[in-house]
Amino acid sequence: MPQASAAKLIADPLGAYPAATVACFDPTTGPLPRRRLDRERNSAFLEALAKAGAEAVLIGASTGWGHARTTDELAQWFRSSAEARVGDMVKMVLLRPEDRRQAASELIALAAELGYQVVFVRPGTDLARDASAERVAQNMQPIVEEAAAAGLAVGLYSIPDVSGLPMPVEAAVRLVEGSGGESIVAVKVTEADYEQSTLRFLQEKRLAHLKIVQGWDPHLARALADGPRYDARGKQRCGITSGPMSLAVFQYTHILAATERGDGEEVDQAQAAVTALFASMQDDPRKFADLQRAKYVMGLGHPLTAEVATTQAERLLSALESLSRKADRARLARSLDLLGDGPFHERLARLYD
Repeated sequence: MPQASAAKLIADPLGAYPAATVACFDPTTGPLPRRRLDRERNSAFLEALAKAGAEAVLIGASTGWGHARTTDELAQWFRSSAEARVGDMVKMVLLRPEDRRQAASELIALAAELGYQVVFVRPGTDLARDASAERVAQNMQPIVEEAAAAGLAVGLYSIPDVSGLPMPVEAAVRLVEGSGGESIVAVKVTEADYEQSTLRFLQEKRLAHLKIVQGWDPHLARALADGPRYDARGKQRCGITSGPMSLAVFQYTHILAATERGDGEEVDQAQAAVTALFASMQDDPRKFADLQRAKYVMGLGHPLTAEVATTQAERLLSALESLSRKADRARLARSLDLLGDGPFHERLARLYD
């Protein structure tokens, strides 16, 4: 699809917002106690995602340990990602309310300067766990207002595994109705309980003009099925912003194609294969998977301040090799071998050659 400018996204969120966005890995290099961004590898990874058909990327998400990076490290990642040759791929960033106000302002200005189209914001980690919807909205409001003033589209993001608390539906409504709210185009929901999160956002009539973006991947098939049911004209209300899409790009483009042709059975089966890999990286089924294990398998380095154990990588590879459908194994192996030179290249290539 042609690149959607911020203005087009704001004017028509349901029509212009990308169907699927990759919440990107952070290629790393160097030793502990703190690794650094591998700028060359970052460009290669983003360019490979674009070539594979990814419509959009989110930089700074928890998939790439955006929550653990300093603001200077985020700025470096934003700059590096803007240098990648990705054609019409839409570029988004995620910001944090707990950062000092000046730092957030500088990152918003940098995102606008570098040509990013969307700024996402989640509840800050500085909020009390029982914070009211009003307090959550107040916490997120400055970034919404400044991003809108900079001419950027805005996304709201609920991810309690990082923030410590969810973003209530009423907080999103307050932000939409407040200063800068006219620039809000999407709500991204990464919560384990679909009925208490994604479904409630879909049902809220005051958010009916927004894209509701599913982020807890095992719920994707259901969200894509529900999306048209919650639009008066039958438009697809739901999109995807996926960390696992970083490791499963070919499987996700396949799922989207099956959705478009109305093949629900294929969507369910293909999603089940992704869910099996997702589960292989979970130590607690109530918590989001540790996707940095897949990053290591792909040859994109170890986590920023940790190391992937051999047993953790083996658990993921064994889950892949145990999938019942050959086509799923092939698409997922090609995705994990996206750059063709990772530490498990030969083992992965045997599954798709």
